Amino acid sequence: MAVARRIPLRAFAIYLFAAAIGVAGGAVGSVFQIGLNWIQWFTTGVDIEGHQDFSEAVAKNLNAWQTVLVPTAGGLAAGLVLLLLRGKKPPFGVSDLIGLVQLRKGTIRVRESVTQIISSACSIGSGGSIGREGANLQIAATFAAVFERWAKLGSRPRAVLIGCGVAAGMASSYNAPIAGAIFVMEVVLGNFAMNVFAPIVLSSVLATILRKLLLSEKPIYEVASEHVATLSPGLILAALLLGVMCGFGSIFFRTVLKLGKDGFKKLGLPLPLALALGGVIVGVIGLFRPETWGNGFEVVNLVAKGGLPLAMILTLFIWKQVATIATVGSGALGGIFTPNLVVGAAFGGVFAQALELFEPVSVAERTTFAFVGMAGLCAATMHAPVTAVVLVFELTGHQELILPVMLCSIAASITARMLDEDSYYTAAMKARGDAVPSGLEDLAIRSTYARDIQRDDCVTVGDTASFEDVMSQLGSHRGDTIYVQDGAGGLSGRIELQDVKSFINDPTLSSVVIAADVTRPVVTAYPDESIAALMPRFDDPELREIAIVSHGAPMRLLGRVRHQDVIAAIGSEVLGDQRRTTRLSLGGEEGSLNLPRGYTLRTIPLPDTWVGLAIDALPPADRRDLVVLLALHRDRGRDETVVATPDLVLQEGWRVVVLGRRETVLRLEQGSAPPEE
Repeated sequence: MAVARRIPLRAFAIYLFAAAIGVAGGAVGSVFQIGLNWIQWFTTGVDIEGHQDFSEAVAKNLNAWQTVLVPTAGGLAAGLVLLLLRGKKPPFGVSDLIGLVQLRKGTIRVRESVTQIISSACSIGSGGSIGREGANLQIAATFAAVFERWAKLGSRPRAVLIGCGVAAGMASSYNAPIAGAIFVMEVVLGNFAMNVFAPIVLSSVLATILRKLLLSEKPIYEVASEHVATLSPGLILAALLLGVMCGFGSIFFRTVLKLGKDGFKKLGLPLPLALALGGVIVGVIGLFRPETWGNGFEVVNLVAKGGLPLAMILTLFIWKQVATIATVGSGALGGIFTPNLVVGAAFGGVFAQALELFEPVSVAERTTFAFVGMAGLCAATMHAPVTAVVLVFELTGHQELILPVMLCSIAASITARMLDEDSYYTAAMKARGDAVPSGLEDLAIRSTYARDIQRDDCVTVGDTASFEDVMSQLGSHRGDTIYVQDGAGGLSGRIELQDVKSFINDPTLSSVVIAADVTRPVVTAYPDESIAALMPRFDDPELREIAIVSHGAPMRLLGRVRHQDVIAAIGSEVLGDQRRTTRLSLGGEEGSLNLPRGYTLRTIPLPDTWVGLAIDALPPADRRDLVVLLALHRDRGRDETVVATPDLVLQEGWRVVVLGRRETVLRLEQGSAPPEE
């Protein structure tokens, strides 16, 4: 009789949370933008609605001293907010969000997050050369953290929900749902698996819908079709050269940003004064180049018109970078995504002007190269070519940009990676001392912690317990290890079944032996240690499990982690992410996973000694160094795949997918006996 398949309702929880994060992120992000418009009206006296930047307001409404005062006061206010509400804690930026998702450690605290958002609004609203996407990402990610804490999810769904928040923040910043989702998959998660991609897309789309309802449905850069050219094959290929130049340009841009931060740090000014100094620099630049204020959208629009002379583009290119260095270097909170797009647009404009030396370039072609340069510098700085391509398309709505933008972005990303393996974000993570994962498998073992896989079914005895009590505990426990505690409740060691064998048949000895006499040292780990740190400790072939203990003294037992739990965790993480891309051969060939050294993933015939046994009843010598993941068999002419749950009884003729040490797997596949203890 066929059993009806049930759809687990818990599987939909991640989508419900993703939808809630998208709605909350889009709504609050749009309200944040409205708040910025109000701050800009308050500081400049001009209704900013309908304008995307400060230059017109600054040029018409502010005299010289007001032009310097506005960003100075904004920087001072931003610094005071951080100083008063955060104390001496460092700010939490976009790179920290990425680290929180990738490394799955740390948290977002609502009070500190709100403080940073207020500080960011003071900087952006007063003309600081910084993007609002940083605050929008913070807003949506904070909602994700609140939902995650309420639902008490595991580390993996928690990372996905934070990713949903990042996608919602990006989408609400740029009216770009696809780019928001792609940014998370390419840069933040490094994973395009469907079970991750679907909730990210849902969150991004809903955030964009809310933004369109509250703000605008128009693309950020509205350029008429006649002002964007379809490039000739020769000019499309020229985009490759622009991409290479953007690769070098991104290294320069990141270097000067770092020098700016180091320069302000050497000054040793209190945070409010440092931010005020950054505001002074922005204000002075605004006296003669007001276009450098704010997000810089207007600079892109000016360059995109294509009619600006080379000297003007170079002026904007240089002074926009100086304003960004002053704002970011002084400690203002926000994103560098938008300033990076602005500098890239100017870079593309300069490149188009340089092409005039070889052949005529129309105004529309100059506009095209401005957008191509914008994508190229973005791809190189973030190491995110796919995000750059999609973002520029969504920002402009012009499909004729796709070919040159694709070539430029790929060339820029490759060049930047050759010059520096780190992106802007991973470099910031490494500067904090974080180990950046390299690949999905490395991410799995570094971002899964002992607390995620520990078992709480530890059996304990006191160090003065009689031999009879020890044997009673060993007899009633399915495992072969019990733990010994001292009088204060601290962990003092472990007892294994083999430790008591010599006493079993000697009543004279067993009557005087207590637990302390047969106790051996215990191998321990802390809950916050990754399984990457645990794996080397299992190099001892006699070690079957590790005790998870508390920090401090006395050392208290919290749980235990078996060797096969570690292997199962790797299998769960990797197979969970690559289920749609991994090749599992039914003929016994090794899969395409990049497993840790010495381990293999294979499909093997069911060993004769396993027939009729449940998974958790398999011979200890066989399952010590491997874990069974799946069982494969034919039912009524159809291939069936069964998850290897502990109570699954294996049947003759089945095959099993196992993950474990290579020599153990090969031994089982060949049907040889296990080595003697």
